[in-house]
Amino acid sequence: MTTSAYGAARVSVVMPAYNEEAFIRQAVEDFRRLPEVAEVVVVDNNSQDGTAELARSAGARVIAEARQGYGHASRTALLSGVSDLVAIVEPDGTFRAADLYKMLAYADEFDAVLGTRTSKACIWEGANMGWPLRLGNVAVAKLLEYVHNGPCLTDVGCTFKMIRRCALQQLAPYLTVGASHFSPELMIALVRTSMRVIEVPVHYRRRLGESKITGNMGRAIRLGLRMIAMIFLYRFRRFPRFASTVSEATLMDIGEQGPT
Repeated sequence: MTTSAYGAARVSVVMPAYNEEAFIRQAVEDFRRLPEVAEVVVVDNNSQDGTAELARSAGARVIAEARQGYGHASRTALLSGVSDLVAIVEPDGTFRAADLYKMLAYADEFDAVLGTRTSKACIWEGANMGWPLRLGNVAVAKLLEYVHNGPCLTDVGCTFKMIRRCALQQLAPYLTVGASHFSPELMIALVRTSMRVIEVPVHYRRRLGESKITGNMGRAIRLGLRMIAMIFLYRFRRFPRFASTVSEATLMDIGEQGPT
């Protein structure tokens, strides 16, 4: 097995996909080149093009999810990874495989590392992150942060995240959204169950094809309103308080190592 500075390959990269033939092969190949990636799993959500065939030919394990919707495909994808760490990412050309290393840098200290696309230094020319969408994502993320007493959050809709598999297994019963507002539900579940969560900036590039979630401003506004409603409604939902999957002994050991 190939090793790197982060040890033996231990990340399952999972991709919910619906009609993503424009970039799916490249996305699978980019992540499979990383020595830390043990597998790439593509969840085909009733694609009408060659998404599944191209993903399989590029070396991905392909799973079918018949229930239509980003949330359904994402939940299936997250629970399909077999490695200790599961990274979910959209295979549409907007994210860079190399940014997985930013998440791995925090993997020993946190249950979940969330990407944020709202750092202006990481937004590429042509990316679907104009100032209205950027400010909207920041505003709704801050609402989630304050209503649910979470960590610093600046992006409610980033679809590039890495979560410990053992944490996902505990969260699974509380992930119920099948539509496009799945991302904030996952964030709320992580925060309310007392998981350790941190955000890191990731590069955000121009998408190949139109986004199914925020392809036009009207759709983005409706999605934002649905997210806001869910954030307030979930304040009254009961969540268990799980013990973090990161042990205090591990944190103490990391702290005692000091700089090298």
